[in-house]
Amino acid sequence: MSFLSAVTDVLRPPAGREAKTDTGVSASPEPSARERQAMLHLSNVSHAVNHFQNQMMTMLYPYIMADLGMTYTAVGVLSAICSMLSSICQGAYGFLTPFSSRCKLLGFGNLGIALGTLMSGLAGSYPMLIVARGVASIGSSAQHPVGYSILASYFPTRRGAVMALNTSVSNVGTLVATPLATALLLVLGWRQIFFVVTVASVLMGLVYFFFRDYGMPNRAGSGWAGLVQGFGSYRRVLKNRNMVLIALVFMVGGAGRDGGVNQIYFAPHLANDFGYSSVTIGILITAISIGSVAGPLFFGWLSDRFSRVRMLQVSLALSCVGTLWVAHLGPGEVMLFVSLLLYSAFTSSRGTQTQAIVADAASNEDRDAAFSLYFLLGFLSQPFWVLITGYLMDNAGFATALTVLSVTYIVGIFVLGFMRDERAAVTPGQCPP
Repeated sequence: MSFLSAVTDVLRPPAGREAKTDTGVSASPEPSARERQAMLHLSNVSHAVNHFQNQMMTMLYPYIMADLGMTYTAVGVLSAICSMLSSICQGAYGFLTPFSSRCKLLGFGNLGIALGTLMSGLAGSYPMLIVARGVASIGSSAQHPVGYSILASYFPTRRGAVMALNTSVSNVGTLVATPLATALLLVLGWRQIFFVVTVASVLMGLVYFFFRDYGMPNRAGSGWAGLVQGFGSYRRVLKNRNMVLIALVFMVGGAGRDGGVNQIYFAPHLANDFGYSSVTIGILITAISIGSVAGPLFFGWLSDRFSRVRMLQVSLALSCVGTLWVAHLGPGEVMLFVSLLLYSAFTSSRGTQTQAIVADAASNEDRDAAFSLYFLLGFLSQPFWVLITGYLMDNAGFATALTVLSVTYIVGIFVLGFMRDERAAVTPGQCPP
């Protein structure tokens, strides 16, 4: 089954007229098997391209800093601005989906990434670069809340495994970004690299426009009715105890997020505390990337077969143990590689499991608002953990910093004790349809 044939199937009009339910959700026909697979492939690739563009900045920054006269503080300010813009925008998509197809939002989001990436290559000064990266961050903000919401609609019985696959494939984009960007720098300048990767985002954005939005909100009526619908969705989400609790679990976990503690502080620790060469550090950081691919797949698969809440508690307990182990681990390349791989697999699995719980807890009508609030709250706490970890590493050392982070997973386990698994019961060991 080719991707082009799947897109052709997507373009075929629905067999019958879509009915509107009392909840304001279109009773659209179910997506075909081809449409499901095409959407999964497209979402996986576009998410991976998104991660690739974020991770490649690590390799481009030295050249950008030299050309634009930027300091490390300037890089930090740029990263903070982009993070805040993305987080705030992620919280707004529940208001946009009553007016526009989620597929179109993802399409325009990827075109926004392309525009910001193109502007980055043209930036002639630091303020221009801030504007350019800000545009790209606003565009990329659609991927998490809208992308996961539409996957939940396309795969209602396999949300854990599908979201885990999407997260793992996106981490493959992170994994290949460093070596590929390094290779491109041998033949291209940093500006030309921005121009090249712009094409990928343009293609992703255009393909999204060919897809239909299944389980979409009822968009009939006035603009005021759409706003009322959006506010109603956010209000119901905030009244849902499970939604609030799972957002807290995502907030309190100190490591495992994209662009967080793992990506920022482990390389300096290996260089400054153990004196490893750049090649050795690259190999050990690769272990973290591999773990971030394997961990979500494994725990997502388990969460579809057993209680999501219980499996999340197990992964949080393993995250605590793994963090304490790595915190007090001495030099030794083989042991570090294995330990970092397992540590990353445990800590990176939290996101996909909490996202599956969000999808289970929210109705089709409220799912966009649920994911928007989930990502808004979760990622707004990231700068706090990054700053706390940096302060502790400067004043107390790496071991103390990670020991403090290990406690956050225990807090998450405690919070989960107040939750109930709202998913339909699945017999242990049984594979969902």
